[in-house]
Order: sequence, then C-alpha cells, then structure tokens
Amino acid sequence: MKETKLHPPSAFEPLLTDEVLEYFATPMLDIYFDIHEILNSENDNNYTRGTAIFGRTYEQFKKLIVSQDCPVDVHLKDGTFRFVFQIGYAQIGFCKGDFTDPKSLKLRKYTPRNYDLFQVDDNQPVIWKFILNEPKSEEEEAFVEFVGFNLANVPVAYWRSNDNLDGNKLHLVDPITPESIYLDAPLIGDPDEDDLQDEDLDIKFK
Repeated sequence: MKETKLHPPSAFEPLLTDEVLEYFATPMLDIYFDIHEILNSENDNNYTRGTAIFGRTYEQFKKLIVSQDCPVDVHLKDGTFRFVFQIGYAQIGFCKGDFTDPKSLKLRKYTPRNYDLFQVDDNQPVIWKFILNEPKSEEEEAFVEFVGFNLANVPVAYWRSNDNLDGNKLHLVDPITPESIYLDAPLIGDPDEDDLQDEDLDIKFK
C-alpha cells in the first residue's frame, strides 16, 4: 500500500481529543465483542451479527449523545440510519469497513452540502467516520478507527483505538493548522423513526 501521510483529528478540530474519541470507540468495541459472544449458534452468520452490531451501535450512540456525558458538546444532526452527529465543526458517522477503500464506505452521500459553497483545501477533512475494523485472523483483534476524509474521499486524518499501528501502512505527521472554514452553527436534530432506511442497515454491516 502506498504510504499515506495523516494528521491527528485534533489538528483539524481541537475538540476531537483522545478522550472524546474513546467515549464513542469503547462502546463500539464492547458491542462487537458482546454480539460475537451471544450470536455464535449454527443459525448465526455474518449477516445476523452485522445487523445486530449496527442496530446496537446506532442505539448506543444516540444514548451517548443525549446523555450529555461526553467531555464536549455533541449534537445529533440526523437520527435516521444515515446517522450523523456533530462535534465542533466535524460531522461524524459510523460504519464498518476498510478506510483505505473509501468507495466501499459510500462516502459521497455523507458530504455536507454547505461545503459546496467553499473552496476547501485538499488537506481539510469534511467527512468523519468511526469505522469498526474486524479481525481478519484469530491472531488479530478488533479495533476502531476514526478517519477524516477530504472532498475527494481521500483520508487525511486518522486515529486508532489501540497502539498496534502498522507503520508500513500509515505515517502520522505532526499537527498542522488548517485554514479556517466557517459553517452553520451546530444544530440539534430530532430523530424521526419513520425516516429510517433499511437499505443503510444492509449496506454498512453485512
């Protein structure tokens, strides 16, 4: 894989500290391990486990946001299965997959519309995702990545929930000071259960 130079998320949005990212990443991992312990019968498969992981993560994230226990202010922007919340100016979602294959994450549908009004630097992330990375062998462990993608869907910011980072794939560089971009003030969305889209559930966690 070609070396990709990435910056810590806090280089772009100071509120995205390790403490804040762990606030969401830890429950994601807990849910993953719980589901794999519970749904291990002969009638279970990647689909039954995947949909359960997505559903529980979706509900858990909503609770984490409304509980106001997060170390920083967090606002729900879209409470449907598309699910977007906001910390500072970062609009964030979650999924499962490989961040090095952004096309598989279907990021285009998550690009904030108001970014179309600005000349955004290529180094500026506009889409943020918590990404569950499942182990590919018994020797590996599941972990969560938090990745910021620019308008071209290229990863430019990276954080990982454990320290076993493969230095041959990624190279984290010192924080940079990006150009300021002023967006609309964070809004608190009202989840509308009638708008939940089953197709999103199928896409992300099959």
